[in-house]
Amino acid sequence: MLMIEDEIINNVVVGRYNDDSILRKRIINTGLVKVPDFRYLSTGTILHMIDLEGNKIDHVDSFSVNVKTEQLILDNNDITSIADSAFYGSEIGKLSLKGNTKLQYIHPKAFVGIHNIQELDLSSTSLLAIPWEGLQSLEILRIQRTHSLKTIPSIYEFKNLQVAWLTHPFHCCAFKFPSRHDPVRHALRLKYLAEVKQTCLGITASGATKSRNGATEVNTDPIEVERKNGRKTRNAPLMTVVGSGPIFSQFINDNISSRPISFPSFHEFGNPTVEAITGSSVVIIDDDSPFPEDYRRQEDFGEFHEATANIEANHQLDAMCGNITEKKIDVSCFPMPDALNPCEDVMGSYWLRISVWLVVLLAVFGNIAVLIVILSNRSDFTVSKFLMSNLAFADLCMGLYLLFIASIDAHSIGEYFNYAYDWQYGTGCKVAGFLTVFASHLSVFTLTIITLERWFAITNAIYLNKRIKMKQAMYIMIGGWIYASFMSSFPLFGISNYSSTSICLPMEARDSFDVIYLVAILAINGAAFFVIAICYAQIYFSLGKETRRGSRHTGEMTVAKKMALLVFTNFSCWAPIGFFGLTALAGYPLINVTKSKILLVFFYPLNSCADPYLYAILTTQYRRDLYILLSKLGICKRRARQYRNNCSQPATNTSYPLSTAHRSSLNPAQKTAEDHLVPKEDFV
Repeated sequence: MLMIEDEIINNVVVGRYNDDSILRKRIINTGLVKVPDFRYLSTGTILHMIDLEGNKIDHVDSFSVNVKTEQLILDNNDITSIADSAFYGSEIGKLSLKGNTKLQYIHPKAFVGIHNIQELDLSSTSLLAIPWEGLQSLEILRIQRTHSLKTIPSIYEFKNLQVAWLTHPFHCCAFKFPSRHDPVRHALRLKYLAEVKQTCLGITASGATKSRNGATEVNTDPIEVERKNGRKTRNAPLMTVVGSGPIFSQFINDNISSRPISFPSFHEFGNPTVEAITGSSVVIIDDDSPFPEDYRRQEDFGEFHEATANIEANHQLDAMCGNITEKKIDVSCFPMPDALNPCEDVMGSYWLRISVWLVVLLAVFGNIAVLIVILSNRSDFTVSKFLMSNLAFADLCMGLYLLFIASIDAHSIGEYFNYAYDWQYGTGCKVAGFLTVFASHLSVFTLTIITLERWFAITNAIYLNKRIKMKQAMYIMIGGWIYASFMSSFPLFGISNYSSTSICLPMEARDSFDVIYLVAILAINGAAFFVIAICYAQIYFSLGKETRRGSRHTGEMTVAKKMALLVFTNFSCWAPIGFFGLTALAGYPLINVTKSKILLVFFYPLNSCADPYLYAILTTQYRRDLYILLSKLGICKRRARQYRNNCSQPATNTSYPLSTAHRSSLNPAQKTAEDHLVPKEDFV
């Protein structure tokens, strides 16, 4: 092995070290700035490895690499571009270019002229697209940790691809659904398959001629067929022709004799079947026909496949026309798509799609209604209404987030993977992700403050001067807005990110910072829930025993039930997400991705739908303000007068009077708490 390491050199003529016994040549970490001159290497020897890792090579020029080697390693250089025909004439089993983080452009014909390449590694680069010409023999493709890659070539360009390790799950969808990824190419494939069937039936078809021995000659390369017809296509469709005696038994009668056909251009052959460049397999009649020179399939030798026989390039073979069936494309691709990174639909099911649209309508219209009514009556703008307006705005942001998700689902239904990159890595997903995290934190913060304000007012009811003033409430909410903005900005600066899933939630946990951020979100929300639950429990127990044991129709019990409903809705939304989120972060996920998606898309924003109704729309105070607003527009004036008259009367519990004995048994704080919890309560 020849090894040059940690030396400061700018250029190397590899031929200086030419020795047929040296099969591994490594020039690593030397500061080499250009690809060495390989012209003097022996053309009769296939090297095991040429390793140029860790140098300063900044580009690969045209025709600069002409070698025969099992592996050519150009990892961790400063390569920014690869020119046209850079590897022309080379035989390379495995080509590795990973770690070239500055590599943004590879010429569409950069790999043209490279022979027998089996594996290509373009991981950890900055490529936007990859070429396909010259890579028809590729079997293994690696493009991991390359988040800039927007598109991937059609599977029709990689005829022999078996395994692919990619960065984005939605790129694997291109191999799973080739007809949706490249519909034009797929249509050409189906058209050509139909033409071959017609040719085998004796119908004149494009590309069918008569050979010298009278057999029908079918060109299996649709590119040649289209050229004859004055049309251009990119590549050949895949098909399989399996000889079985009678011609197309599903199309014509069995008593029609089979017709021999001749395929003029083959590049891959098997025994006893023939693999055409299109992927066609036919039963060989001419058993003495040799195999093509470049076909290496039977045994592995290093990175190459050993040839079995030789044949002239355009040797024609006769074959029996049999049943033509479609060749199935089966590529093992990773990472695999899942419910959070789907191929077809963002929602994944009709019931979830309908449910989300229902939540969107209730959340958007409910919170807009609350904001309009509260902000229209500035003369009676209390602390409770101020807090409620903040809650309504936060929940409206959550409704807008759901509107974003529902809209992209409707726009990309059936083929989301074709829109995935533009959506997930575009502005839309970042805006949607920021909205949902901001809304979530601001909503939880405001709910906690509302609960504390009610708790403080009721538990200190006898001290009328102990209330949260408007100025204090404003300072508190300014802090809440700063906190929510701060927490929602982390994914924009690389701590987790909004682009890892189709629903734009920061769920990626690549390092310890990501994990700390996600645990902090779950912990803060969990702590807020417990504060809300404890406060409402104390409010409930501040009522007298007679009240809690009284008739279920009393006004106090109505309020108590509403408290229970508020706590329950918070619990139902946050407890499952917090529990399953923590178990997943700990490495022990208890539910699959599909069920996690239902939690995140349906239960996670459910509070935003319920809050405006539980805290505002269903209260007497809101109805009063609504009718007063409508009366200003000349509507519902009579009802508005009724609400004004009711509010002008003393706030006593005349509808549900309590016994004198019960009232006398209460301490002053409990008596005042009872008076605060009459049915005419200002926003609970």
